[in-house]
Amino acid sequence: MKIAVFSATGDQGIAQVRAAVAGGHDVTAISRNPTRAPLPAGVRPVAADYADHDSLRRAMEGAEAVLLNLPSTSFQAAEPMIVATRAIAAAAAASKTLKVLVFNTSMPVPENRMGIAAQDARLEMREILRASGARIITIQPVVYIDNLLRGWAWPSIEHDNLIHYPHAETLDVCWISHDDLAKLMVAAAERPGLAGRTFDVGGPEAIRGPDLARRLGRVWGRPLRFKSMPLDTCGAIMAQVFRNIATLDADTLAREMALKYAWYNDATARPFFIDMGPVLAELPVTLTSVEDWAACQILPVSAG
Repeated sequence: MKIAVFSATGDQGIAQVRAAVAGGHDVTAISRNPTRAPLPAGVRPVAADYADHDSLRRAMEGAEAVLLNLPSTSFQAAEPMIVATRAIAAAAAASKTLKVLVFNTSMPVPENRMGIAAQDARLEMREILRASGARIITIQPVVYIDNLLRGWAWPSIEHDNLIHYPHAETLDVCWISHDDLAKLMVAAAERPGLAGRTFDVGGPEAIRGPDLARRLGRVWGRPLRFKSMPLDTCGAIMAQVFRNIATLDADTLAREMALKYAWYNDATARPFFIDMGPVLAELPVTLTSVEDWAACQILPVSAG
């Protein structure tokens, strides 16, 4: 199958490129700078920009499946990405070759608007794609375990042996890795008959913070502990980490992050808890345990 992957040099996209290649597919990697990350042999790099809608359409030409990853709207204004989604939806609907477009929302998305900017934007994108007439499958992942190695979480692990994260200690979280999401995205692309479906996806089990620390610590040889991070602290840290790429002002970014994580923690719908049994019956992949994920990581070293 000819598969085109959007945002192919980002963390989520490059994992999907690798998974599609592993599945024997003919892969096109679409990115503003497709040489920014090393691509597997045989992958065709194509440059496209979300602000250049003709480039988006051209990048999709000939594809039988599209894996759509869009830049975060947690730190940037949503409207340009919503406009780009309309262009991609129109190109998908007009395509003579496209069998299915698999949309990665990159986060849990409720059924109704909640006044949380990032979720509301993803919900609008989902509605645009569904209304286009194209064949759409939506994949809605919970929080990525790979986040623990990023600049807002790793320093406290490295220096204080502390997972300091804005989850209540009793919150059940089905952490998912970028690689497992990629396998699910490719499995969806291989099953265009599932068009019209939405799948909430997570990792193989629900884990609370203290247990996560114990299990990761055992693999990494660290006496890790878990501490719930206050939501206002989370917002302030995110505003600092993303200050160079954010188009939202720091106060807005911090407020939106606090709103989002308040919903994650308190919603009766339990957005971070997923029963993957029914999902895997239709998207049959093997998910990775926390221990196996941890054992495969090259741990970063923070500056200073």
